[in-house]
Amino acid sequence: MHKYAVTLTMLLLLALRLIAQDSLSLEKFNRERIGTTKTAMVVLGGWSVANIATGLIGMGQTSGEAKYFHQMNAIWNVVNLGIATAGYFGNRKLNPGSYNMQGSIKEQNKIEKIYLVNGALDVAYILGGLYAREYGKNQTGKEQDRWKGYGASIILQGGFLLLYDAVNLTIHHRHGKTLYKKFDAMQITFAPGRVVAALNF
Repeated sequence: MHKYAVTLTMLLLLALRLIAQDSLSLEKFNRERIGTTKTAMVVLGGWSVANIATGLIGMGQTSGEAKYFHQMNAIWNVVNLGIATAGYFGNRKLNPGSYNMQGSIKEQNKIEKIYLVNGALDVAYILGGLYAREYGKNQTGKEQDRWKGYGASIILQGGFLLLYDAVNLTIHHRHGKTLYKKFDAMQITFAPGRVVAALNF
């Protein structure tokens, strides 16, 4: 029994090694993941630039609550633009051919976790914006306008980011499923006196 266990373990390790050596397929998978991330950064950057521009213009043409709404949109998206720029150029430096199977799975899990955590933060932003607006109702004059305007902006930005992160998580999760199809091609056959492992690509 011990002999069969050792043989099975060795065959499984060999099969996993053969899968890892399918470098062209892995490179394509990782290139697509990196490309999707870069596209997402471009979308975030475009949203940021649009909000900064309209925010600055809106600040100069409005007053009261609306002025602070536009102000926060501009401030918030300066940060978003920085994140988008760093994310885009950071992914441009990645080499899709440098990941083996283990590294590809690790990066896939990492990107999905990032969007999951960001989604939770987005919900917190929305709740924070709702709180700010409620708090502003108890204020007067300029402070009321500031709290309500900032709150409305944070709700908008949090809502956009929640949608953005949900869409990107869905795209990456669907893409990640192709990585695991390789394991479906592995067949283990038990016969009297032997164990056979086969990979069908």
